Amino acid sequence: MREFRYFDLRAVHVHHGLSTNADSWAKFCQDYCQRLNVALRVCRVNVEKQGKGLEAVARAARYQAFSDGLKKIIVLAHHHNDQIETFMLSAVRGGGLRGMAAMPVWRDLNEEIQIWRPLLAFSRQELAEYAQQWGLSFVEDESNEDSGYLRNWMRNQALPQWQQRIPNFEQQICANVRLLQEDLQLLDELIESEYQCISPSGIFSISLWRQCTPLLRRRLLWYFLRKQTESLPSYHSIADFARVLETADQAQLNLPDGELVAYRDKLFVCQESEFQTLPWCNGREVRGRLKDILLENGFVLLPFKGGLLEEELVKPAVLRSVAKGDVIQSGQREKSVEKLLQECHIVPLVRKYWPIILSMGNKCLAVVNLRVGSGVQIGEGYLPVHEKLVKYIAEKQRD
Repeated sequence: MREFRYFDLRAVHVHHGLSTNADSWAKFCQDYCQRLNVALRVCRVNVEKQGKGLEAVARAARYQAFSDGLKKIIVLAHHHNDQIETFMLSAVRGGGLRGMAAMPVWRDLNEEIQIWRPLLAFSRQELAEYAQQWGLSFVEDESNEDSGYLRNWMRNQALPQWQQRIPNFEQQICANVRLLQEDLQLLDELIESEYQCISPSGIFSISLWRQCTPLLRRRLLWYFLRKQTESLPSYHSIADFARVLETADQAQLNLPDGELVAYRDKLFVCQESEFQTLPWCNGREVRGRLKDILLENGFVLLPFKGGLLEEELVKPAVLRSVAKGDVIQSGQREKSVEKLLQECHIVPLVRKYWPIILSMGNKCLAVVNLRVGSGVQIGEGYLPVHEKLVKYIAEKQRD
């Protein structure tokens, strides 16, 4: 594959640390990739149950490691038998249409990365025979023989009995999966069309959502969450939230990695993990020449009426999140920054992470994305803006 000049082939091995053989597996991958002259990234992850099954937590850790790899396409080796197991497990766990549609050949992991499973049409036996024919070595995870895990029990005990009783069992299951995937694709297309109707400006409108039927309302909430996060709550939780949202102006739903927030007729997903690592949050500060610290941390400087004087950009400054007691000059008076965030309709859960810029004398020069202090502004100046924050402004400011 690397013979194509446009093809940058790399490998990733996720080291879960769950087996005593985990280090030797990583060494096997390192040696194998070295022989093939393929770059390898070994990613060690910490797997803790946190109220979920070990398999689910390990899977989440793997996909997080994949998404950190900065590659556009991730190729996975799931095969025909994996597909059957996934269908059966979803059926017994109540996974619904989306779960029983199992694994598509292509799917988006996020906005930048796609997952490709080119081997779904081949059985495990066919792949093993191919490996033997071409002298390809591989290792087996010894935990695959442990039927204490439901998937292993399904593979080692239940499915062989089904196959013995129904000769064309595998073919029938895979035919069902293909039909379910078509149904799911059609449903997603219809829901996407409805979603566009209730999100004319790209923001979920609660008032437009309330005009839909109860079933469609629940599906739209589910669709919205799937667009925002991989960590979804149960469908029952979404149904309960939908009932609350039918009449309440403000509501919140706990998510595995954040909150779903209804605020000022709009819906937001607020993930604290999105802010925890930002260099200006959690008591951290960034100091240096103002223009440098802004550009180095993902900010842009947009032309703005009443923006920062250009001479301020070359002075030393401090970037940090808002704190109690912070004020900004507004005309002849000082205004509380917390009050400004409220007036600008910033989603309440993210206000504590909002960045401000201070002089070395601790004077607030600007509240990012929103306002510049009157003492350092000019008719045609600059407003520091961070794209990540734009979606948390519930209403645009009027000039």
